[in-house]
Amino acid sequence: MKIKNKSNYKSIDYGYSKNLWFIFSLLSIVLLLNGCVRPPGAEDVYKIAAIAPMTGTDPALGTSVINGAELAVEEANEKGGINGKKIVLIKEDDGGLVGEGSFFAYRLTRTEMVLGVVGHVDSDISIPASEFYANAMIVQISPGSTVPYFTERKDVRGYVFRTIGRDDTQGKMIVDYIIKHGFKKIALLYSNREYGRSLSGEFARSLKAHAEANNKSNKPEIVFYSRIERGKPDYDSLLTQISFSKPDVVVLAGEYNDGGNLVRGFPKYGLTNVQFIGGDGVYHDEFIRYGGKNTEGALVISAPPIQDEDFILRYKKRFEQEPTGYTANAYDATNILIEAIKQVKEKDSDKIAKIVAATQNFKGVTGKISFNKDGDLTTLGFVFNKVINGKFVVVKGEHG
Repeated sequence: MKIKNKSNYKSIDYGYSKNLWFIFSLLSIVLLLNGCVRPPGAEDVYKIAAIAPMTGTDPALGTSVINGAELAVEEANEKGGINGKKIVLIKEDDGGLVGEGSFFAYRLTRTEMVLGVVGHVDSDISIPASEFYANAMIVQISPGSTVPYFTERKDVRGYVFRTIGRDDTQGKMIVDYIIKHGFKKIALLYSNREYGRSLSGEFARSLKAHAEANNKSNKPEIVFYSRIERGKPDYDSLLTQISFSKPDVVVLAGEYNDGGNLVRGFPKYGLTNVQFIGGDGVYHDEFIRYGGKNTEGALVISAPPIQDEDFILRYKKRFEQEPTGYTANAYDATNILIEAIKQVKEKDSDKIAKIVAATQNFKGVTGKISFNKDGDLTTLGFVFNKVINGKFVVVKGEHG
């Protein structure tokens, strides 16, 4: 699979594409045996898909995405579906694995013949999967992929969108916060996935740009930079190394479970008074559960807060849990897709994509949603939250 504009992300090396094409060539024979023509008497429906990691290292995040899409479809069907026909949501679990994600993208476009896809979450899955969707002229709206490169490729433009901000945006937000609050020594950690590499890279670039534009002494600097191994129950060895650098702020471009386990060990290594700042991947109540009382005061980026209180009540009644920012992003993405299908009034995925591309001031549960020519939000798409008394609270006046 050819990825254009590699100069923007030289670290991207998927390496699996040759194997995938070999596997898909074999699978296609099997899939074709199942047939993709609707048999006589079958129900005439509108099919869309939601795909996210419901297993693997981030199941809570993925499940919240699937739930958001499911609620949107259920509510639409209660109102008569689309043109009186039922909407069928195909739910898939990519497990946070690149190969799985590409396989499902292939299957959804070749045999399921869906009209649109809400997903994926991980950027390193969304990027190769989007090649399948774009080639099939099927719209993909990601509620969680933040790597800039996802929407920057001309060959997928018009079919790829996201209801979340970008890593260059949140990288700059973190830098602005650090400078505003006088932090000088930064420990920067990243998970070894495209999201972690991208966000940490965008943060470092923004910090460098600020330093070059402001010729002052005693500027913030990165004193420790390291990859964080995912899924470990503790980070004693890493925290020992961090403590030697004596940072006054730790920035994590990673996920909620690793962030919680990391922060839980802060006191043991003399880091109690060190400010923790996490990217949007850390924003989940599980971060607080993993880290316990040591998450108090932590700063974490997330999607804008949900403004529709009725949506929160409906979601809690249906799933018996609080909706997350990813839930809201998936819910809004699904409704944007459903509205586009309603306007087209036929099963033409290319026409549906064009309607999605023209989205302006769509009333979502987190506010008005508009897409620019690349498929990105025209707003920041992020806010800061601080953990106060064991809960995330939006921090006003810190959003750029």
